[in-house]
Amino acid sequence: MIKIVVNRMDRYFQKEFALGEEDRQKLRYALEIILNDCSKLILLFLVFSLLDAPVNFLYCFLTLSLLRPFTGGLHFKTYTGCILFSGAFFYLSIFLADAIPLDFSGAVIFFLFSGLTMLSLAPIPAKTRPVHPPGKILKFKCFSMVIISFHFFMCFLTNKHPYFIHSIWVITLQSIQLFIGKGVLIYEKQNSNLEKNNGHAL
Repeated sequence: MIKIVVNRMDRYFQKEFALGEEDRQKLRYALEIILNDCSKLILLFLVFSLLDAPVNFLYCFLTLSLLRPFTGGLHFKTYTGCILFSGAFFYLSIFLADAIPLDFSGAVIFFLFSGLTMLSLAPIPAKTRPVHPPGKILKFKCFSMVIISFHFFMCFLTNKHPYFIHSIWVITLQSIQLFIGKGVLIYEKQNSNLEKNNGHAL
């Protein structure tokens, strides 16, 4: 369905503006990202509405939307895999926020863990995106630190407002996701090198 909409919009823009091939590919990529994200948001919102947690879902979604562009994370090849993982991620964020009380010492531990993770591992971009230059990577790390520092600080300044309680769990789980994402990259690189070595041996 999304590809059909993208194809129609692509034909429209091509007809109206006569885009070059490079601009056309960029437009198609942007349209696919926007439509995929919008459709996932709507579907997940409906699911969490049925679970009587639409506001908590929006809290978690907002925090992740602010943070993920600068940190990256796990990426899935299929739409189904992506939405299932996203649903599990948000459900776990909501469950932990409701099930485990967050005190000051726990928040400090989460902040230190998340900060060190962002500084050492972020960003982990999708394979379809170009490798960022060192200067841009540094900016992403700095933006990530500003975002997580703001949320942890505001959590106690606002006397643990529900949004900031959920955001801390989202940030912590996102940090864990970066560890998993880095492990996946290392595993894939090792497999790729092994296949090349085997190919040379043959």
